[in-house]
Amino acid sequence: MIKRFLFCVCGLGLLASCSPETENVFGDSPAQRQQKATEQYYQILEGNEYGWAVDFYPSDLEYGGIAYTAQFMDGQVTLACEQPIDNRSVSGSYAAGQEVTSDYQIVNGRGVMLTFDTYNPLLHYWSQPSGTDFDGYASDYEFTFVSASASEVVLRGVKHGNLLRMYPLSEESATYINKVVSMRQQVGPDTRKRIVVDGTTIPATIMENHMEYDADGQSQNMPYVYTAKGLRFYQPVTLAGVSALELQYDEQSKSLRSDDGRMQLPYPTALERFCGASTQWHFVYGKTGANYEMCDEMSTLLKNVSSQLGRLRYETLKDVYIGMNKLSRNDDSHRIVMGWTSGYSSWAYEICHGISMDVIDEQASAISIKATESANLYYNYAAIVSPMLAFVLDNSPYVLTFNDQDNPTEVVLTSQKDSSKWFRLKK
Repeated sequence: MIKRFLFCVCGLGLLASCSPETENVFGDSPAQRQQKATEQYYQILEGNEYGWAVDFYPSDLEYGGIAYTAQFMDGQVTLACEQPIDNRSVSGSYAAGQEVTSDYQIVNGRGVMLTFDTYNPLLHYWSQPSGTDFDGYASDYEFTFVSASASEVVLRGVKHGNLLRMYPLSEESATYINKVVSMRQQVGPDTRKRIVVDGTTIPATIMENHMEYDADGQSQNMPYVYTAKGLRFYQPVTLAGVSALELQYDEQSKSLRSDDGRMQLPYPTALERFCGASTQWHFVYGKTGANYEMCDEMSTLLKNVSSQLGRLRYETLKDVYIGMNKLSRNDDSHRIVMGWTSGYSSWAYEICHGISMDVIDEQASAISIKATESANLYYNYAAIVSPMLAFVLDNSPYVLTFNDQDNPTEVVLTSQKDSSKWFRLKK
């Protein structure tokens, strides 16, 4: 027992005597490594002459991406946004491209963080409280570094976890923002209905900074941001073994395509533009029977909606439409709807039911219209408006006749089942 004890003591003594000579296998301490990273990140952020293009994704990605620019210099950051920011409740309204300067820091916390630590109305707009909503649009102004180099900086929101990506600018902020605004104006109004991957067409809906598609049997919703050259996804899209993070706009074909050309979003046909309506197509009706540009059965149903709204709810029917929901994604996530606008002289309700519209025969100019699910206030008004919806659904599919194939403003939908069932819509 004594020998064993002496052995243990000697062993401990040897270990103790060796420890001062042992090399620190980890090199610098964690604090030293963080300090080095902090210095490196400052150099990267402030080292680019024109600053950075910033892909910002507020909230839970429901708004898609918003393009910003950021110029970092001497502890300050100058931001600009592609969209106007109406922040009058705190500081005022800001035009697209207007620059606002505030402070920033790179600090050590749970990792190395970029924090916009003084108020900047262009960025903090998305996180500041509003009324009873203590979290505003549930967005971040503090980000941890995921990776950083002279060619790309990737950060993640500390509280909500959305990625924020930055790419070096090669031109002035105002020039870049103007190009982004122009790209949104060229590409945004036309909903695209398909992706072509290596010549194979895959159904999709590309609208409002979101691309919805199926991959491996799963429904996917990938938000994107507009750039000076096209669009960039929140994360790479992979379909049929082909991946792309960015798509470039081709002015001649009006298509969006990856650098290698293997993934494309073709410009939509007139039928596809109708099915992916980025605006509303309105039923044509008036005070007399002659103003109802639809078959007698539909006109009777529409008149009944109008009279019941007045008799049961003391409301006036202001509009009936098919197409883009008048409500934003934040107010109602259903984007393509059949809708009724009802209310009083100074305000109105939007009553909606989600629908899907798909091209079934391009040559025959035929589409189908199907119900998806109830949307804003539909259950409250179902007894009044559901007969009209049922008529539209029951008589699908329809043959469409546009007044102009390139820039249509009117279209007549005639049932393939019964040509006596029809109605006219105006843009």
